[in-house]
Amino acid sequence: MPRTRTLINPLTALVTGLSSWILVLGVNSWRFSVAVTLVAWAVGAWRTRNCSVIATTALLAVPTALSMLLVHAPYGAERLAPLLTRDGVVTAAELTARFTALMAALLAAAAFIRVADLAKALQVSPLGPRVAYIVAAALQLLPQGRRTVGVVRDANRLAGRRIHAGNVIPRVAVPVMTQLLTANVQKSRALETAGLDLPGRRTVLRPVPDSPAQQVARVLIPVAAVVGALL
Repeated sequence: MPRTRTLINPLTALVTGLSSWILVLGVNSWRFSVAVTLVAWAVGAWRTRNCSVIATTALLAVPTALSMLLVHAPYGAERLAPLLTRDGVVTAAELTARFTALMAALLAAAAFIRVADLAKALQVSPLGPRVAYIVAAALQLLPQGRRTVGVVRDANRLAGRRIHAGNVIPRVAVPVMTQLLTANVQKSRALETAGLDLPGRRTVLRPVPDSPAQQVARVLIPVAAVVGALL
């Protein structure tokens, strides 16, 4: 997703997104879920300057909606047709609306977060550098794996080797896993040399933007979400 420069700390965006989950689950209303979805889509589209948040939300919501229909539609009390009940469809629609709101809120928050900025923010937080490394490594694993699969596929293509079900494990799976493990070992050695295990707070050469107002907001937003969910 293309991103413009922002002064929002990644922890602020993350807290806001998770607080939206508290509200959606606490209020538990399809109208509120739809409202959260629309707001999240608007914020995500403004941030990314494209429809990637909307498209990704739809990509996640459509199979969920189908599964909800399969599970709930046949088992209501007011039958409309064979294997189809009115209250079952309503239940599936409400659950789909809630799931869509949760995904839209998370994706809109993610549009404000770069993995490197999140790692730097966590590194100087009370959680410490170890948590920062674990979070960054987890978020980078999928893109790194995708790039490694592409490299292995290109290497097989250049060597004139055809990949099929009989050789996909030795020619694709094993090289990919070996490359990922080797990269992690090299990374762990570099981190050990850099003093990952040393106690104390870290300094960052170019810290991510933060302000007293955002620090206060990261406390007040979850509190307001809990209060709103309980009212």
